[in-house]
Amino acid sequence: MPADLEAVLAVLAGRLGVDPGDPSDEHDRWAVYRDALDDPAHLPDLFDVVALEPLDSISLGIVLHLLGGLPPSERPSWIDRLGNDRSRAYATCRARELAVLQGDSVTALLDDPSVQDSWSDWLQLGLAGSSDERAVLHRLATEGRTKRIRRLASERIRTIEHRGPGTS
Repeated sequence: MPADLEAVLAVLAGRLGVDPGDPSDEHDRWAVYRDALDDPAHLPDLFDVVALEPLDSISLGIVLHLLGGLPPSERPSWIDRLGNDRSRAYATCRARELAVLQGDSVTALLDDPSVQDSWSDWLQLGLAGSSDERAVLHRLATEGRTKRIRRLASERIRTIEHRGPGTS
């Protein structure tokens, strides 16, 4: 375990008011990180942790948890901190999908019939559960990759139709 990580972990635990546990135990480290994830005040420490954490799965978990709450312009710097190509590729894909999920309109993307094939189950579920775009929901209700996606999109359509146009 890098001495730098041990120091960052001690500082982070101190700021959180928690016991850092055994720094060589990934479960103890994750417990500290988990406590810090939802407080933006701890982002600088977590940014350091991502580059220092010896377990790729833990650093990737931190980045994936934070990506949705970060401004799109900050996402690449977090992804670049990851220690291996596979983790960076996965996080880059998630950042692209977040841009779709958080974007203004997805309907225009449907003009390309192959675009939906490139969407992960995660993105399809996110769109099925949150989109207000009927074209997107109808496509997912009929062509979603899984039964769960199709069902969720169908339920979302019914919810939107029930509340009527122009209401939230």
